Amino acid sequence: MRVLVTGAGGLVGGRLAVLLHASGFETLAGYHNAPPPAGPRPLRLEIEEEASLARLLDQGRPSAVVHAAALAEVERCRQRPDLAAAANQHLAGRIARACRERDLRLVALSTDLVFSGQQAPLGERDTARPLSVYGRTKLAGEEAVLAEHPEAAVARIALVVGRGYGRRATASEGVVWALGSGRRPLLFGDEYRTPVDPESIAQAVARLLERGGGGRFHLGGPERLSRYELGRRVAQALGLDVSRLLASRQADLPGDEPRPADVSLDSTRARRELGWEPRPLDAALRESRLFPAG
Repeated sequence: MRVLVTGAGGLVGGRLAVLLHASGFETLAGYHNAPPPAGPRPLRLEIEEEASLARLLDQGRPSAVVHAAALAEVERCRQRPDLAAAANQHLAGRIARACRERDLRLVALSTDLVFSGQQAPLGERDTARPLSVYGRTKLAGEEAVLAEHPEAAVARIALVVGRGYGRRATASEGVVWALGSGRRPLLFGDEYRTPVDPESIAQAVARLLERGGGGRFHLGGPERLSRYELGRRVAQALGLDVSRLLASRQADLPGDEPRPADVSLDSTRARRELGWEPRPLDAALRESRLFPAG
């Protein structure tokens, strides 16, 4: 199967392109500015040009698309809601429409931050009430995808840990890189997530491509942890100094947007319908890159 991965220059998209390519998919790495990984065939997407997407699909001729491109920096989304809407909502709708018109399978990635953080663990039928511009534009992107391409799958992924791609860090790499540079990471003890690694995400995406399945799927990891607990697990897994981690509460660092307290995902549907099982957390943490990308 020939698969186009959008956002292949990014943290998750780049890693997914590598993993899908390694597992036997003929992978096309769609990118905008940041370079994609070696291996998959690179294809540049000019996201501002309406004709660029059609040209990319018609030239690459994939049979399926994994839409991983996003503006994922929460603070940047707050500062530039116009860019967030363009990247996370409008582009998703355009890709979904183009895939439906060409009868292409589509798996679009979303986030656990579409939830407000109440009544976890959260299933696909629980009401999404995002607190941030990022979460609101990603939820709008989900709705655009399913409106334009009702047979598409939307995979909501939890906090990403383990080995990423490019200059941005996964949550575990952020801890490692901070400790390695002599800083003391300040981590919330009252913010809970279900961290998941790119290898587990890639396995679920591959099964969605091969087996089908539409609508929303939650892809959360096997354990529910606070950000501080996660930091401790990262340090322990990699033999780093746990005592250098600093615990805090969300109330200690008020920001311009509230943060959800608990967006732990219930991934029962993916386990039941896809036979999916995320990898053990510590195995993923040990694969974190020790140094920032050069």
